[in-house]
Amino acid sequence: MGVRRREFVRGAAGVAALAATGVATAQEEPDYGDWFSNVGNYDGTTVDRRGEDSIEIAVGAQGNGGGFAFDPPAVMVNPGTEVVWRWTGDGGTHNVVSEGDGPLDSGDAVDEAGKEYTYTFEETGTFKYYCVPHESLGMKGAVVVREGEPSDGGDGGTGTPQGPPANPDYGDWFSNVGNFDGTTVDRTDQDAVEIAVGAQGNGGGFAFDPPAVRVTPGTEVTWRWTGDGGAHNVVSNGDGPLDSGETVDQEGAEYTYTFEEMGVYEYYCVPHEAVGMKGAVVVGGPLGGGDDGGQADAPDITVPGWPASASVLLAFLAPLLYAVVSRRRQQTPPGVDESERVEGEPAPVTEADETEPAVEVGHDEYDPWGTAALVAFYFVLIALLWVFMYFVEFLGRVSVIG
Repeated sequence: MGVRRREFVRGAAGVAALAATGVATAQEEPDYGDWFSNVGNYDGTTVDRRGEDSIEIAVGAQGNGGGFAFDPPAVMVNPGTEVVWRWTGDGGTHNVVSEGDGPLDSGDAVDEAGKEYTYTFEETGTFKYYCVPHESLGMKGAVVVREGEPSDGGDGGTGTPQGPPANPDYGDWFSNVGNFDGTTVDRTDQDAVEIAVGAQGNGGGFAFDPPAVRVTPGTEVTWRWTGDGGAHNVVSNGDGPLDSGETVDQEGAEYTYTFEEMGVYEYYCVPHEAVGMKGAVVVGGPLGGGDDGGQADAPDITVPGWPASASVLLAFLAPLLYAVVSRRRQQTPPGVDESERVEGEPAPVTEADETEPAVEVGHDEYDPWGTAALVAFYFVLIALLWVFMYFVEFLGRVSVIG
C-alpha cells in the first residue's frame, strides 16, 4: 500500500525540524499562562537550545502583521548561557524589557539593523519579556532557563520534532466561546477534516463546529457554511494563513486550507467575533507522543481475544453437544450399567416386553434440568459478549491480543 500524502508530509516536516532546532518534550514544556495568547508566531512549542554556550534571538522578525516578532519567541537554555538579541531593522523601533521586575532591559527603542543586546542567564526560571512599543501587537517572548540536556540527549538544536502539547494553551481565546467545552477533537487519523461554519452556538448560528480540532501536517481542512447565522468568514488571529475573504451566507459555500506546518492556528469570524464565533486548528501530534485531543483519557485495557472466540465457538457447538448427549441417553437400554461392560463385547440386547401398540405416539420426554442448563448457558454467553463489546465500542481503546 502506498504512502499517503499526509504521512509523507509529516515525515518531511520531521526532517526539516531535525535540521533546524530541537523542541522540548511534553514533560519539559513550560506553562506560560496567557502570555503568548496574542503572539502570532508562537506555535505552542519551546525551542530547546540547551547545550549551547551562546544563542541568538532576532528582534523585528516577521510576525504579528509585520516585523513585530522575536524569533524564536520561546527558547530553552542552560544556566550560564549567553543570549544575544539582534535587531533586523524591520518593524520600526524595538527594545527588550522584562515583564515585571525581571533582569532584561535593553534601554530605549531603536531601529538600527545589527544592534545587539546581550544577557547571560545564571539562574533557572522562566523570563518573559516584550517590546514596549509593540506589546499590544504580540511582540513578546520568553527564555526558559533549566538544567539538563536537550530533549534527545544530544547537542542543542537536534531534538526530535514534535507538535503542540497534548493540552494546548489557548490562553483566553475560548473564554467567550459557548460551544467550546475544553476539549480538542482528535482528527489526526484523517486526511481531510470538515468544520461547520454557522453551527448552533453562542446564541444562534454563530459557531464553528468543532471549535478546536487537532490534525496532522498535510491535512486538508474544509470549512463548510450551514447557511445559518447570517454572513460569516474565516480569518486567522494575528498574521496566520487563514483568510476566506468577504463574508458570505450561502449554504454549502466552502473554504479549504491544507496545513503543512505544526503549530496552533487560531481563527474567527469577523462579524461575530464578539459573540464568540472563534476556533482553533492544532497541527501536529502532542509532545511526548499519543494524544487524547484534550479529551478525557479512556483506560487502556488489554483484553485477550481467546475468551470471545471460545464463547462464539461454544455458542455454535452447544446445540450439537446437547443433541449428542440426549441421543446417547436415549440409546442406552434401561437396567444396563455401561461401566460394567467388557470392552470389545457387544452390548447386551434386552428383549422388550410384548405390549399392545400405542394408538398415539408422544414426543420425547421433557428434560427440565437440561433445558434450564442450556438457557442459563446462553444467558451467560450473551452477558460475556455484551461486556466484551462494551470495552470495544464504548471505551474505544481496547488492545485485542488474539
